[in-house]
Amino acid sequence: MDTRETQYQTLFPDDASKATAFDKIAKEYYAGNFGRMQKSDFETLLFSIYLDQILNLSKDDPFSYNDYKLSKSLGISQSKVRTLKIKKELQYPRQDFNWQEEFFRISANARYEKGKIKVHIPDPNLYLELKNAVEVAGGFVDLTLNGNSLLQVSPKDFFDLLVAVSGEEDRNVLLKELEKKMKAENKDTKYLEKRPLWGLAAGLTITAIGELFKACVSGVGPLIGAVLQHIGDLLIG
Repeated sequence: MDTRETQYQTLFPDDASKATAFDKIAKEYYAGNFGRMQKSDFETLLFSIYLDQILNLSKDDPFSYNDYKLSKSLGISQSKVRTLKIKKELQYPRQDFNWQEEFFRISANARYEKGKIKVHIPDPNLYLELKNAVEVAGGFVDLTLNGNSLLQVSPKDFFDLLVAVSGEEDRNVLLKELEKKMKAENKDTKYLEKRPLWGLAAGLTITAIGELFKACVSGVGPLIGAVLQHIGDLLIG
């Protein structure tokens, strides 16, 4: 049995899982849609069923559904995999997709190199959500994603990004600790009353930003707390 066949049997190990998959296909393709569904839409449906099965088994392992592995399994290019991931989320969205939690989870493994916080983003939909959060906040951050799914951002802008994507309670903790740190560093805090998003931590040294991250840990939720602790350790060294 070749690798692809093994993967299929792993994802659909019994008649019940195969029947469920077929029911999803029948629901979309029959009932008057037989001649109207485009090939690209049918591919998206099949990809959605396949990816959902992977997520059901290994949601917390991003390498199980990264572009390279899906490309090899399905025999298509990595660029097509990314396109299908985006189309799948638009047409067949995951009900349990909490992009904030997913971002916090993978950011707990971030690296700090050459003045940038670097985070591997395996899901293009997560990147789109991050980009939207930046735009909705009405500011600008040096948010870039290269062809290897690597998010690169300065430490101060990474703090701003956490402010943008956090829930209200965690956001208030971040802003409160920022104000305390700014005062301790003799920085002007008047502009914080208007809460402009970008440049919140501007003027702080790398060490001070690292201390800011660590100071926030005890007051926030466990997922974002793990991120703050990790980044703080990276920056302080």
